[in-house]
Amino acid sequence: MFDLDLHLHSTASDGTLSPSQLIDKCAESGLKVVALTDHDTLNGIEEAIVQSNKLGTIEVVSGIEISCSWNGEEIHVLGLFPSLSNSRLYDYCNRARKNRLYRCKKIVEKLQQIGVEIEFEKVIDLAGKAVIGRPHIAKALVDAGYVKYPKEAFDLYLGPTHASYYPSSTISPFEAIDLLLESSALPVLAHPMRSKVKSGRNPIKNLSKLVAEFKDRGLQGIEVHYGDYTDDQINKLSVIAEENDLIECGGSDFHNSGNPGEPQPGTIGPPMENFHKLKDRLQ
Repeated sequence: MFDLDLHLHSTASDGTLSPSQLIDKCAESGLKVVALTDHDTLNGIEEAIVQSNKLGTIEVVSGIEISCSWNGEEIHVLGLFPSLSNSRLYDYCNRARKNRLYRCKKIVEKLQQIGVEIEFEKVIDLAGKAVIGRPHIAKALVDAGYVKYPKEAFDLYLGPTHASYYPSSTISPFEAIDLLLESSALPVLAHPMRSKVKSGRNPIKNLSKLVAEFKDRGLQGIEVHYGDYTDDQINKLSVIAEENDLIECGGSDFHNSGNPGEPQPGTIGPPMENFHKLKDRLQ
């Protein structure tokens, strides 16, 4: 088991455990330091920190996962240690929430056009106060009996090659890096290679070249120890990290989604010494 997990999601975005429940689970797994990195929101961090203080055995790092678009690709950038008082970051989160709502509405309309009978109101109910996303549509498809698991919804309906797909309207990775640096965060490139568990995610094209460009812009880390990555993937990413003086990050990307084989908190992550490297880089 590992002591460090720098990629976790709660009900503030598309996870199914509340921030408090997530921290309880992480503590039970023996984790010492975790980062809550919900999609395009900071809303769960305060609750997570309060719960960690109650337990006294686990530290919570503030974080966010920013959804980006580049040359038709979806790329995600994590921000670790963002300031919770940066108004521009909150402005971005508000815009992202509206864009996500519009996107999900369009996807549901496209699903209805091909005979999939789910209602947008159902998706909104499932999201509740969370930042809405495709996983909420996937849950609606599960509840309606179209698929057994959320992963199947992405395989059959929600992935970028399907008729119901609608692209996100968001910022570029370079703009995300700028935004995170302005908010005193460390930008980290998220899940750059294919994951079997995450079916809707393609590897980043021209990765080595793009990472070098991101590094010049201010990228500080890259996810190397991630999810269900193989030893071969980890080794390749470790070389890229070393070539660009990036800190090796990572974690389970846990959502408690119910998908078979979903990596659990504490089952993968970078060594604890990398957390200290991040804090040194933060200075």
